[in-house]
Amino acid sequence: MLQRRKWCTGIILAALAALLVIAAAAVTDRAYADEPEKCRVKIIVQDKSTGEEIKDATPMVYDIKFEGGDYVYVPVTPEEDGRFLLEVPEDEDERDYRYTYKAEAKGYKYEYKYKSQKYGEYIEFGEKPQDDQGNWTLTLYVKLTPQTEEERLNDIRTESKKALSDYKKASDYEAEDQETLKTLIQTYSDKIDDAKTEDAIKQALAEGKGEIDKLVTAQAKNNDRYASKLMFTDRNGKTTPLLTGEKGQYEASLSLLDKGGVFSVEGDPAARWTVKKGLWIQSMAMNHSVEYVTERTGSFLTTSIPGDTEFVDAEISDASVTLGDGSKVTFTLKISTKEEDKTAAVAAVKEKIGGIGEVTLDSGDAIRQARTDYDGLLKSLQKKVDNYDVLTDAEKKLEELKKAKEEAEAKQAKAVDEKIAAIGEVTLDSENAVTEARKAYDALSDGAKEKVTRYGDLTAAEKKLDELKKAKAKAEAEAKAKAEAERKAKLPGKVSLKVKSGKRKAVLSWKKTSKAKGYVVYRSTKKNGTYKKIRTLKSAKTLKYTNTKLKKGRTYYYKVCAYNSTGKGPMSSPKKVKVK
Repeated sequence: MLQRRKWCTGIILAALAALLVIAAAAVTDRAYADEPEKCRVKIIVQDKSTGEEIKDATPMVYDIKFEGGDYVYVPVTPEEDGRFLLEVPEDEDERDYRYTYKAEAKGYKYEYKYKSQKYGEYIEFGEKPQDDQGNWTLTLYVKLTPQTEEERLNDIRTESKKALSDYKKASDYEAEDQETLKTLIQTYSDKIDDAKTEDAIKQALAEGKGEIDKLVTAQAKNNDRYASKLMFTDRNGKTTPLLTGEKGQYEASLSLLDKGGVFSVEGDPAARWTVKKGLWIQSMAMNHSVEYVTERTGSFLTTSIPGDTEFVDAEISDASVTLGDGSKVTFTLKISTKEEDKTAAVAAVKEKIGGIGEVTLDSGDAIRQARTDYDGLLKSLQKKVDNYDVLTDAEKKLEELKKAKEEAEAKQAKAVDEKIAAIGEVTLDSENAVTEARKAYDALSDGAKEKVTRYGDLTAAEKKLDELKKAKAKAEAEAKAKAEAERKAKLPGKVSLKVKSGKRKAVLSWKKTSKAKGYVVYRSTKKNGTYKKIRTLKSAKTLKYTNTKLKKGRTYYYKVCAYNSTGKGPMSSPKKVKVK
């Protein structure tokens, strides 16, 4: 009977335990269901040195999203109360990597812990208290470092110089151009250092990049050396230059109808051709993949293709040819796939030529582009360009304008050379002549400046004038300093002051001071306060002064200095007295 009772008791206890587990789970589920999905974030911005809140600071929060294969930081707009209402990520692993925060304030700097924290530190959520609306609340602190305007500009200078240094890789250039690149970086880094405003820094950086852009890469130079030697022989045996373009950037335009043609390099039968990616050709019946393999000979489209294939699509490929001496020429291979494409290509060239309009010195790009597009056509298609004479006339007119410009620039440059020559021997009186020559040079166009033969004389004159002005300023400063030293030597010495307290009075006394003609007494109620002159003693023999009618129990501070016809000597150390 006892055992049966124990058994029943065990069953009941087990049932109760199960009920408790279920109840707890229900409570947990309900709590989880009521768990807020948003967090109201307040950011307090403080002065790092004082800990005081910066009222006019701008706190910022960024939502990190993954778009287009990269992370994008999207600014979050604050609520009316200045707080940020953020969605709390459901995934625990994302709670510390969804949002970042920082702040900005005039006269302050946000210091990054790591280079990757450009948009601030990550917001860590976790368990936080709820507000009246059931949302989580979170208070974050951002400490900003006080920064002067010069410190801010120095940071911008540092970032700009790094951007300039990283703009191009030296390894992409030939040795002589690497030295030029190095010099340009140094020159414009110096200009960035000398710039006094943010706009001036940005301008120096932009000018530096512009000058660097004028350098031609080693590959582009190599392309220029060998491009004219690359030929293409079509299936009918006609050989034409393969590449078109200028300044190292070349293109080859071919038609799939030319399959069976052969690439060649003049005087170099060992050339090997490469296309970086395969050329995909789609026919009406099936897809074909035709690839140019590394170290292939110069055959074009030798893969067997059905004769009735209608080509409707093809890729543009990056191509290169390695010559027998190891040099490489790079170009873009464009494939014309349909007769309709060829008709469109002719129409596009005719439109480019027609768009040249009235020829001016600014028409060069339009004319060169039209010429490039025309030369890029197959010879058979060039014959269909019926406004080709417009292009040749435009080229002729542009050359005439360039020649006239050259003559005008040469005349302007000569006038500037004459101004520079007129400077003669540089003295302090040469400033107007040097300034006028510089102004005349700076007013020239870039082309005219290149024709000035005495620019080195101008810079030398400017340097010499600057040296003379500095020498004059130095001599004047030294003379001024000497005069000041002589004046100070004539001033009386420092007074040794003593003060005693009396009944509603203070008795001041001192020893006779060398070179003194008299003494001036000053008084203040604070040691480091403002001292007012209360008496001038006009005799050097007067070595005592009593200040009467003072307030009982009040503390006064006194200073005394001696004076003479040269001026006042140094002030005595302050002495205090509490009036009886």
